[in-house]
Amino acid sequence: MTRLSSRFLAVMAVVGVAIAASLVGGVGVGHASTSFTVDNTLLIAAGTDDPVPEVSWGGKIGFETTVTNTDSSNATHVEFAFQVPGGSFFDATDASCKALKGDSSTMICIPNGGTMKSHTSWTVDFRFTAPTSGTSVTTLSGVTVAAQTQGNPLNNGTLSQTGNPLVINLNSDGSVNDTYLRKNEGAGAGGPQNFSTKLPVGLLGDPFGLELGIHNKNGQICPTCIGTFTELTIPAASLVGNPGNPFWDGTTANPYTWTMSATTATSFKLLGVYHIDDSIGGTPVLIPACGTGGPTLLNPVCYDTLTSKNHAGVQTLTATGRGLENGKITFGS
Repeated sequence: MTRLSSRFLAVMAVVGVAIAASLVGGVGVGHASTSFTVDNTLLIAAGTDDPVPEVSWGGKIGFETTVTNTDSSNATHVEFAFQVPGGSFFDATDASCKALKGDSSTMICIPNGGTMKSHTSWTVDFRFTAPTSGTSVTTLSGVTVAAQTQGNPLNNGTLSQTGNPLVINLNSDGSVNDTYLRKNEGAGAGGPQNFSTKLPVGLLGDPFGLELGIHNKNGQICPTCIGTFTELTIPAASLVGNPGNPFWDGTTANPYTWTMSATTATSFKLLGVYHIDDSIGGTPVLIPACGTGGPTLLNPVCYDTLTSKNHAGVQTLTATGRGLENGKITFGS
């Protein structure tokens, strides 16, 4: 394929309501023979009500799109294009989805092998790597029905329907990592406290992925805690007992792993790790060692290792552990 034409992108940006009118005109040269709907949804940063309302520069953005052939006739040579300007296509649940040759910011998919029967739908989940600059990015997308079988269908085809644009807010704070992860993937963020986490090799319920936020902050979450803490946000696991928790299904524990480190005065006497869950009025709890049982319903976050080391007048605290829910976490005496 050749590079996505600027003409196609321009058409997607301005065609709007005019597409619906052109579809009524029937089949002919330069006219679409089939009508579609394109429903694009954000799986992270989906507005201010989303617990993870932004994506970090270079983080992963999760999307879901459903394309429906709403016409009474079948359509062939169907393609779906999705672009995140400044971003880069990463992966998708449909193996036909690929980055456009020479333009990684654009994904091209072949729904149902290119043939969509009347009143059938095709759904795909996919990810893009976010841009590395800017405060937001707006997507472009559309369905084409190729007029020829050779060449770039976006140049040789007819634009049949644009998809609804999505706006993703971005952040560049190094102490924050907002991203969309899949199984066996991890993320981390540095200072004022360092924290990283890795998802298990499988997620209960088999979701496509999880939105996740790591926010390292200044402040105390308990009177005897150090002056920094991490706020880990995984909306699907805000509390261990939530239905659909990918780390706990009522009988099986499937924890994520975590690593945390911070520096403090050498006079600080390390006692353990404190955690506050997301319940209303949640209180600091000194978490137990994981032991052989690991985290449980009653102790959804536990530690595997806990160490302190003094060097050059500074004490470095380090802990590793496992968890079944998110919340705030730090060191305490």
